Amino acid sequence: MKAIQNTASDLIYRVISQNIDPIGIYCFAEKKSSYTFNEPFQKPVQKEKHVHLYLLVIAEEFEDNIANDITDRIKSRSKGLITVTILLHSVRNIVKLYGDQKIFLCNIIKNSQVLFIDAEKHPKVTVDSEIRHVKSTTLYAGDRSNVTASIWDLIYNNDQYFSYEVRICSLHQIVEQTCLSLIRVFLGYTPNHFSMGYLFELCEYFTSITSDFFPRNSRDEKNMFRLLKKNPNTLRFSRTNSSNYLYYQLMEDRCRDFMKEAEVKIEKELERLHEIYQEVSLSA
Repeated sequence: MKAIQNTASDLIYRVISQNIDPIGIYCFAEKKSSYTFNEPFQKPVQKEKHVHLYLLVIAEEFEDNIANDITDRIKSRSKGLITVTILLHSVRNIVKLYGDQKIFLCNIIKNSQVLFIDAEKHPKVTVDSEIRHVKSTTLYAGDRSNVTASIWDLIYNNDQYFSYEVRICSLHQIVEQTCLSLIRVFLGYTPNHFSMGYLFELCEYFTSITSDFFPRNSRDEKNMFRLLKKNPNTLRFSRTNSSNYLYYQLMEDRCRDFMKEAEVKIEKELERLHEIYQEVSLSA
């Protein structure tokens, strides 16, 4: 990964430090989008339009949902040119890391671009083995699959009628559980934040499956995503079929296909991880 521009790293550090006291800020991935600018009688010029950065931020302590505030402020301060996905962890959490979570985060600390580090306060973390914990990952993925299958059978393979509100919230849970499984299997990471947009961003770090099934480009696509990401706690105040769910059937079809495609990807990746584990075990 190329070093990000000083202006971008400075802005990121300023916004983060104005909200929390960071001990380490690491950029472990970036995605750029650009557009072609045409002037009469001139060669087309490629201009950078937007950069999305993936950050690990370590701090002593922080308030709940502060990562959302930081994300919004970076986007606002940069006028939309810079957006970020933040993995925010406390020092206490970093010190107690184990298993796949430790492997993933330690690799970020070791291999990514350092935007800021407080050497005196930063915890020392090392990994004894880079081999993924396949058994626990397989169990986790199996638990998520059982949840999604149970919800689907209860709501969609059932003659009983359920309101649109209940069905949409069920789709939300199915997609959330599927995303958590993908993230754990492919990255070895278990998030501590669970909004749909955030989980999609993490998935898009290693696969295009979420953007393939749930694109957010056109107005209709954005409306569909807005419907899908509704938090299930909205049921506390909802009335039966109080909303006009124009996109519901299309959304249901996409969620079903997404779940099936994700299951195939997860199974193939688990097989690959198991083969690596077997090879290492035999050579030990």
